[in-house]
Amino acid sequence: MMDLLQHLEELAMGLDKIEEPTISDLTKWQKLFGYTASEAHQVITRLRSDVNGQKLSEEQWNLLKSGKEAEGHDRETYGHQLELWSTSLSSRSRSRPSTNSRDNSSYIFKLGGPLVNIENVRRVCGVSAQVRKGYGEEGNTDFASVDGAAKHVIEKWLEMQSPAITYRPTFIRLSQAPKDLSNTSSYPTLGIDSTLPQHRMHDLGQVPAPAQNEYPVWYFFYGTLMDPEVLQGCLGIPDRPTMTPASIQGGTLRTWGRKYKALVDGPDEAQVNGYAFCVQSAEQEEYLRFRETEAYEVVRCRIVLSSESEIASEAQGLTFRFARVDELDVGLAMSKVYTSSCKKALLGEDSNIHERFDG
Repeated sequence: MMDLLQHLEELAMGLDKIEEPTISDLTKWQKLFGYTASEAHQVITRLRSDVNGQKLSEEQWNLLKSGKEAEGHDRETYGHQLELWSTSLSSRSRSRPSTNSRDNSSYIFKLGGPLVNIENVRRVCGVSAQVRKGYGEEGNTDFASVDGAAKHVIEKWLEMQSPAITYRPTFIRLSQAPKDLSNTSSYPTLGIDSTLPQHRMHDLGQVPAPAQNEYPVWYFFYGTLMDPEVLQGCLGIPDRPTMTPASIQGGTLRTWGRKYKALVDGPDEAQVNGYAFCVQSAEQEEYLRFRETEAYEVVRCRIVLSSESEIASEAQGLTFRFARVDELDVGLAMSKVYTSSCKKALLGEDSNIHERFDG
């Protein structure tokens, strides 16, 4: 009993001897971790008062010292960096959303706080995070681009740092046509169910084309993007784009919202005419995906390119397939009701046509 009391007394005396953070300490922690002065003070005080917490041993620090001091760390700050990484890994494993609830959207947020640079963001949520240049209230600004799963991990990780870290980023949701090309099957391909035996890839060494990050890559356009001026404005390129008359099979065109063309799966022999353009980079492709929004999705297709010599050539390329077929069905049903009512009105069978459709 006396040993326990003595131990508690020693702990209490130790708490009285906690070294108060200096201005130099606060400045260093703000620079390394993006904390405010108040947050830095709170974190340092917590770490120095936690006598039972795991700390980087002197032997471990001596092995890392030369390299980490060059990055601006000391033993205390690098120990905290390891603590943050450990917490981020834990939050990733615990907060991974289920397949059924997965958020496939894209988000951006302004870098700041402990997520002051893209390296810190990637340590928390994984390497998929990308940096984007933008313009904010303070001029040129760096943003991080993450998917829905990464956003979920970041939010959980910040919750675990509370109340020491009060920083909370504002996530802006981006509407972008999803692109998720399988590297082991033809999925997704216009007009083809890749799970059927005749469409499976039997050669294990065969790589489906185009690949997810393959550039340049041919794209087939069937709507307003067939207009070179529209495409030039979308891509922000100085010269008028060179487009090639082309066609694809396995799809049919329908109308969405009474004015937008919507490409959907169709019979094998169904043909759609349009134009093809060779997209040169992921950046150009991203502009197109933002323009089409998440109402469409990127799918593979076989493009037949026409030429002046009348000798057509083929290319494995991509196009935008409409992703909300159920909305087309609603529009089609309303159209049928409207057409039927108009016929009745013309035949004198329905005197309430104006009351039903003028509103």
